[in-house]
Amino acid sequence: MNEETAVLDANRNVLNTFDRTELIDGVLQKHKRFLAEYTTEFNELGDKMKKLQKDIESCKRERSDTIEKVEILAEKRQQFYHQAEKMLDEISIHDSGIGEFTRDISSIRERLSKAKSCHNTSVEEEQVSYLLESLSSLDKKLKVYDERFEAIKERIKVALSSKIELSSIDSSEDSYINKLSLFEEEINNIAPRYKWLENRIKSHQEAYDYWEGQKSIDDGEFKA
Repeated sequence: MNEETAVLDANRNVLNTFDRTELIDGVLQKHKRFLAEYTTEFNELGDKMKKLQKDIESCKRERSDTIEKVEILAEKRQQFYHQAEKMLDEISIHDSGIGEFTRDISSIRERLSKAKSCHNTSVEEEQVSYLLESLSSLDKKLKVYDERFEAIKERIKVALSSKIELSSIDSSEDSYINKLSLFEEEINNIAPRYKWLENRIKSHQEAYDYWEGQKSIDDGEFKA
């Protein structure tokens, strides 16, 4: 081998080594770019899915709390009306000998039963307004019953306030299902893309690691 040939071979080896390194760096840059792009979107979708999952759990807890609150308010309303009825009955039994008084108590008792069975809040408010006026009117006739009548009125007011609060709560099953469906639908729309990104990231990471390892292999091994 003459000197010129030796120089050419040396230059060719340098060129081959440079071309190989440049090629690997180019491949690494490509995979690195895809990894950055896909990882950013993957993380954004992951955060969105986590938020939606929290929204679903919050929706379920809210539903459970609402049902519990509705049950408590309904029971409270019934209890206070029942207490008012019982107190009124005790007064009626104690003073059953007074004709006009007995008729008034009977009328109030009938109105109280109507209020207790009301489904419409406005109608119940009308019934309660009549009851409170009737009790106040009766109270003026018989001062001795002040405390008992006031106690009855307070119980009726509490029962009505429970009904008003009940009517302000949206406890419908449809409302809950619609809200939950929206969250679940959004997750179902995101999930395929999220899974695809997860697979692509894994694929590009494996390729990146492979080519990164190739940089440490000498040219002869690379060609082989």
